[in-house]
Amino acid sequence: LFASKPTSSQPDRGNSRMPRQHGRENNKSENHQQSLVKVPKGSHDFGPEEMILLEDILSVVKSIFKRHGTDMIDTPVFERRETLMNKYGEDTKLIYNLEDQGGEALSLRYDLTVPLARYVATHDVHRMKRLQVGKVYRRDNPARGRFREFYQCDFDIIGEGYSNLTTDAEVIKAMSEVLSALDLRFTIKLNHRSLLQALCTYVG
Repeated sequence: LFASKPTSSQPDRGNSRMPRQHGRENNKSENHQQSLVKVPKGSHDFGPEEMILLEDILSVVKSIFKRHGTDMIDTPVFERRETLMNKYGEDTKLIYNLEDQGGEALSLRYDLTVPLARYVATHDVHRMKRLQVGKVYRRDNPARGRFREFYQCDFDIIGEGYSNLTTDAEVIKAMSEVLSALDLRFTIKLNHRSLLQALCTYVG
């Protein structure tokens, strides 16, 4: 019933190789399993605690934007490819293209701006303060702080009857209110051609 131990001082080479062989196989299996369950590069899993924080942040953003009279909309995460192509210059190459399975060439949205323009044209919108929060996708090389999938929060004012400077000031004010409500230290820098022209006129 019991195997006796080898009496020779020489190692049992036949048996000694087996554990090492099994060890290598086990390591390969474990590495393969780990590679199968890893999150894709440039993306992130949100656990329960992170989701609570994320929902709190988005709630602050939405509530402040709504105080400025915005209407919330949503658009598909994919658009017709021809809608997105040649709208982003060199960054067009960062658009994720989907396989054609329904008779239309489709791509994942790169941002929320071009889908807004499509929405306005589709629904014949002439005047709107728009709020939209959603995920966007970039076929970029992921790095620290750079993701392929992330949220954007957009506040846009479109249409006739708005003063350009007033609307610009309101968007900046809303952004300042959001960052202040989140208790963040920030600096807003303006890059506006009209401001530069006014400064040049003032100094002569």
